[in-house]
Amino acid sequence: MTAKRKPTKKSPMNPLLRTVLVFGLKVSLLLLAAISIYLIYLDSKITTLFSGHKWQVPAQLYGRTLELTPGSHLSQVQFLDELSRLQYSADPRLNGPGQYHVSGATVTVVRRAFEFPDGADGVRRFTVEFAGDFVQRLSTGDKPLQKARLEPQLLQHLVAAEQEDRELIRLADVPVPLRETLLLVEDREFYNHHGVSPLSIIRAFWQNLLAGRTVQGGSTLTQQLAKNMYTNQQRTYLRKVNEALIALVLDFRYSKDQILEAYLNEIFIGQFKDNPVHGLGLGSRLYFGKPLAELKPHEYAMLVGIIKGPSVYDPRRYADRALSRRDLILDLMAEHGILNHDQHNAAKQQPLDVIPLGQHLKGRFPAYIDKVRQELRQLVPDTSKLQQGLRVFTYLDPMAQQAAEQAMAARLSQLNDKIEGAMLVTDYQRGALKAIIGGRQMQYAGYNRALSARRQIGSIVKPVVYLGALQQPQQFHLGSVLQDSPMNLRSGSRSWQPQNYDKKFRGPVPIVAALSQSLNIPTVRLGMQVGLPVLAGNLRKLGLERDVQLQPSSLLGAVELSPYEVAQLYQTMANKGLYLPLAAVSAITTQDGQVLHQRKALPEQRVAQEPLYLLQYALNQATQNGTAGALAQQFPRVRFAGKTGTSSDYRDSWFSGFDHETAIVVWLGRDDNQAIGLTGGSGALPVFSGYFAKMPPNSLFRAVPDKIRKQFISKLSGRVVAESCVNVLLLPVISVEMPLSNTCD
Repeated sequence: MTAKRKPTKKSPMNPLLRTVLVFGLKVSLLLLAAISIYLIYLDSKITTLFSGHKWQVPAQLYGRTLELTPGSHLSQVQFLDELSRLQYSADPRLNGPGQYHVSGATVTVVRRAFEFPDGADGVRRFTVEFAGDFVQRLSTGDKPLQKARLEPQLLQHLVAAEQEDRELIRLADVPVPLRETLLLVEDREFYNHHGVSPLSIIRAFWQNLLAGRTVQGGSTLTQQLAKNMYTNQQRTYLRKVNEALIALVLDFRYSKDQILEAYLNEIFIGQFKDNPVHGLGLGSRLYFGKPLAELKPHEYAMLVGIIKGPSVYDPRRYADRALSRRDLILDLMAEHGILNHDQHNAAKQQPLDVIPLGQHLKGRFPAYIDKVRQELRQLVPDTSKLQQGLRVFTYLDPMAQQAAEQAMAARLSQLNDKIEGAMLVTDYQRGALKAIIGGRQMQYAGYNRALSARRQIGSIVKPVVYLGALQQPQQFHLGSVLQDSPMNLRSGSRSWQPQNYDKKFRGPVPIVAALSQSLNIPTVRLGMQVGLPVLAGNLRKLGLERDVQLQPSSLLGAVELSPYEVAQLYQTMANKGLYLPLAAVSAITTQDGQVLHQRKALPEQRVAQEPLYLLQYALNQATQNGTAGALAQQFPRVRFAGKTGTSSDYRDSWFSGFDHETAIVVWLGRDDNQAIGLTGGSGALPVFSGYFAKMPPNSLFRAVPDKIRKQFISKLSGRVVAESCVNVLLLPVISVEMPLSNTCD
């Protein structure tokens, strides 16, 4: 009989070990709970930021859209200059957007796709045929076109100092070879891992351990995105752990394509002035001056290469280092089949092709942008929206701005360096500001004399005085005689004896001569007869928005206005009495194309066409044989209308004039209001003519209003006389009861 085996007793657990295990379990549960809570917090934070406005995206300012129609006033040279500003390249193959080809008097263009204010417009190929200074024909293939347009020039990003600058791109717009190259260099397993790659971390750790320093990173592209968007840049293990957790959340919450698109827009790519540049979209423009989609293999290899260290591989500062980095990436591209043998060899033969720093904006326009900012304060009162990628379309014409700057610089270079200048160029039929110069230092922001400097306008005011008379056709017409003889005006104990510029008296003179020769005494006589209230009323009708104190000396320009205010007056004068408030901003859209503002200013007929037709006739005479007669010598086949202005003691020199489509105001003077010794004809007028020497003028043409007819007027009496009489003027007049004189005097 076998003996029963006694059951063995389990030895009791060591109390200390039990305590340690229980404590460890509690700590583990607490850590797990803490990590869970932290992950929930991260998930909420990341989802809120990632799904909302992820980035600072400054408002983008664009110039005017160049629209072409048969008969447009535009030369082939001007059109090619426009293509150059837009960074188009000459290529007879025309196999992609951003290219053009010249053949004789024709230019064929493959225009880039662009989101215009009126909607998206895709890539389009068209041909422009020129005849002299005009577009003769537009076509696409064999079909004629009635209209074509180029995308506007990017002028500036409205980014404050030290704020991030970027230009958003969509993943679909990124060329596939560039995407493949990026992933090849930065994260080959991007589409296979879950935000963190343990093997990459182990491999990087081992390599760094062997080297005794950091030689390789183990961060995935998702971790790099986490570092840029959600963590600080301090090199600590805690930050690395945080990046990894954020990367896991990102990978769980969002698709790989969403993460890649965010990376493309977030990655730091360089510096421009005080602003860090983020994203490959703006990076492509910063380094190569063109959209990402137009980069060639050697260019996007360089762009991808810069990501590793924008300061280390800056191709402008360290060309050899950047070239080596680019060629290394080109070798990788060939090794992995992104480039074939011939493409690889061709790319390595290319230079860096990097544009000078800042040239991606093709010029600076501080005075004009000052006006844009003024208008944006009214149109977009919530300034935070200006960091949400708004696109602001303006009327700035880069060709007009360049011509204005060159003309002003040429004149100021001949004068004392204390003399300043201001200039405004307008498309008066649209009330559009095409160009603004605020001072001698045209490329630098500062005191904007075009908008802010109020100076005595001198004889620039005289057309407004004469308009008051011509609005009364029963009493006055262009042939009405005024007396140019000594006069004395008394006001209490004070007296005023106005004088002509040359201190001479001419006796009886017709209105047309008094205005075109800018005679002071006849102007004062007429103004006092018409009345200062009429002058004040016409200033308001023509567009002056504030009240000014008028006195008899105001009839000769003793009234202070800014060049901008003068431009507004002459806009209405040039536009046949149709008032439009001058504006710089034409439209504002969101980054996805929603229109927030579209200028739809309707012209208001504030002054009848008939008296303005007569006024323009007299102003044309001023440019033919009057104080601005130099224009007729320089442009003998072109009709202008305009008026010189000189303030007392030669402190201010003015000229304001217009052709068929463009009005210009020019002012020269000193900030301390000291005399400059220049008249309107000797100072400001050469700037006006210098502009049109670079921008061929379009001769002024005016259809004759129905109520206007020609009459023979006696120079001596100002009465209507027979055609057989001598010493007469044939002048346009408003049809009213004007009895024919029985005599010729």
